[in-house]
Amino acid sequence: MKVDYGLFGRRVNAPAALARVKDRVIPPAECPKCRSTVDLVNHAEIYGKEYGWPLLYLCCGCGARVGTHPGTDIPLGTLADERTIKARRETHELLDGLWRSNPDRLRSRVYAALNQLMGSQIHIGWLDFEGCQRVMTYCRTGQISRLISQSA
Repeated sequence: MKVDYGLFGRRVNAPAALARVKDRVIPPAECPKCRSTVDLVNHAEIYGKEYGWPLLYLCCGCGARVGTHPGTDIPLGTLADERTIKARRETHELLDGLWRSNPDRLRSRVYAALNQLMGSQIHIGWLDFEGCQRVMTYCRTGQISRLISQSA
């Protein structure tokens, strides 16, 4: 059970904020890449100022990081290095383009097709670099679009 507390002048883990998080990832204590400790920090340490909800997990060794769900200390995904962060952004842009460019496509249908192709439910924040590359290939080759058309 998550405890409601304050950090950086913000209320963390209020019941309403926790209720919005559907799929939870366990907060990292150790970086899987370099085995260094991971701290919960204000993202002003990385970006120089706060943008939105300010909490993120930061590896003290290699600098891998992951943000948290608004109002909570629950990670949005897994720790990522710069290469993976960039790949996750690009993957999101490609996926979002599939449903935003076509009013007949729902976001849920795009993700359902992706889950089918990947063989399990996925979230971009859970993917490593190679997983992002795989999803981008599905987007660029039209595999997701074809699967959506077949199921319509």
